[in-house]
Amino acid sequence: MSPRRKMQTRYRRFSRITDIGGIKSAIGEMRGLGYPKQPVLDKGARARGSDSSFDEQWFVDTIKDKIATHPDNSMEFPFYGERVFDEPLVAFVRGNDPIFDDLKRIIGPHHLTPAEIMAWQADNNGVSAPPAEDLSVVSFVMPITGKTKDENASQPEWLSERWAQTRMHGELFSQIFVREIVTHLMSEGVLAVSPDVTPKMRKMRYPNVGWASPWSHRHIAYAAGLGTFGMHDFLITQKGCGHRLGSFVVNLRLEPNRKRPDDIHAYCLQYQGKKCMKCAERCPVDAIITEDAHDKEGCYQRVAKSVEYCNKNYHMFIYGCALCATGVPCESQIPAPLLKNVPA
Repeated sequence: MSPRRKMQTRYRRFSRITDIGGIKSAIGEMRGLGYPKQPVLDKGARARGSDSSFDEQWFVDTIKDKIATHPDNSMEFPFYGERVFDEPLVAFVRGNDPIFDDLKRIIGPHHLTPAEIMAWQADNNGVSAPPAEDLSVVSFVMPITGKTKDENASQPEWLSERWAQTRMHGELFSQIFVREIVTHLMSEGVLAVSPDVTPKMRKMRYPNVGWASPWSHRHIAYAAGLGTFGMHDFLITQKGCGHRLGSFVVNLRLEPNRKRPDDIHAYCLQYQGKKCMKCAERCPVDAIITEDAHDKEGCYQRVAKSVEYCNKNYHMFIYGCALCATGVPCESQIPAPLLKNVPA
């Protein structure tokens, strides 16, 4: 995927038609179209005696290095050069973890397992699909910078400009650097796939759950022990809920490095009986209520309207909100009273 051209000294003009990166990203997210071809597996790499060692530390170091040094981890005008993300959290979950069958039941049969998406990639390359026990999912949390979170927390109605840029550049940057990692692994003979840049990735309204995708980074991150869900449906992690998430699947046996709580709401004050509802107070359309938690359809309708706002005010073809994830106790950490719920 080609890096999005950063505007250094001015805004885009007529962003509804000139913001090609934003338009392509939206089409890809909603229709699974416009992504570059998948990297090709070098079937002879391992036979030639490649000495690359892709262990857990390699993935942690590589992802941290990408986020620390990659030129695409940056904003455009009027914040050109500012970083989008701070140092990430990285965790692993095995491909045969029973939780993936649970997600089929809880989210719906449309949600892919690691084995299913890897079978698709294997078929693309004319090789046998590896069994689930030989797969791992690499999941990561990319914390949004404090300046961006503070700016969004000051907004009463619509997302801030830095947050809009993070929503755009963060998504594209994540896809870019994961594709670089996947391409490198494939060149070394290791089958790998990034589900959210494949034709399989289509957001749709599904029965029972409403708007959803066939590969949920949030649920994968929970599976890997990186966090639990709040009233707002964001994942509350060690670095809070002001973040972007990503994940990809590899044909390697990586050891899980975190334990996930049994309680999927272990880090949410309200769910743990400690009156909060700060996220509900932040929601401009009252889509978070005590009785029914998160009204996804009401949230979606509000987010859809933000496209016009972002084009008019920020000259970007993007949508977003996340007011409920900023200016709240879980914005940048697990609330202190709930740290006891973190598995040892």
